[in-house]
Amino acid sequence: MSDFKELIDADGLDPDEEARLRHMHDLLVQAGPPPDLPPALEQAPDEESAEIVQFPLLPRRRWGVAAVAAVAAALLAFGGGYLTGHSKQSAFHTNRVIPMHGQGEAIALVRMSTPDSVGNWPMQLEVTGLPEQSDRDTFYALWLTRNGKPAEQCGTFRVHGKTTRVRFTVPYSFKGVDGWVITKQTHGASQPGRVLLST
Repeated sequence: MSDFKELIDADGLDPDEEARLRHMHDLLVQAGPPPDLPPALEQAPDEESAEIVQFPLLPRRRWGVAAVAAVAAALLAFGGGYLTGHSKQSAFHTNRVIPMHGQGEAIALVRMSTPDSVGNWPMQLEVTGLPEQSDRDTFYALWLTRNGKPAEQCGTFRVHGKTTRVRFTVPYSFKGVDGWVITKQTHGASQPGRVLLST
């Protein structure tokens, strides 16, 4: 969060005005980020229905202070919203971790969360060391296995960089499941591809 002195140039301000701006800055910091935008406000109104609001003009010497205060408020709101959104996105409650390994250096972890009321299981897959795909027609798939063979596909993904994290939700029952595998797939193939990682 930016310091008051970094946002406001207090030179030339009388002490009362500086105190008022400091108080406003402290209130904005204390208030935190604004709530998410309601769906009704996501689209701009039509020109015919838009209401035009007239504001009285500020004295010329106060425009600079008002502009700086507006920029400070916008930066605080944006920064707080960004951090809040990313912290929500990264939260994943793990109840069980399934490690996977292969013949090379590639490894993976499947993190399982609690199912919802109708049986959807959230999961997060973290894969490290799988090679990036050289063409757009290849990808990887995560499967549940029954009798040691891929039976139910949980999701597909492409890797980028050394470690890739993706989330899936599956509605399957885990009764009779004896493991997990990751296969290399090609678009259009109807059967599971070559197994690269397994539990």
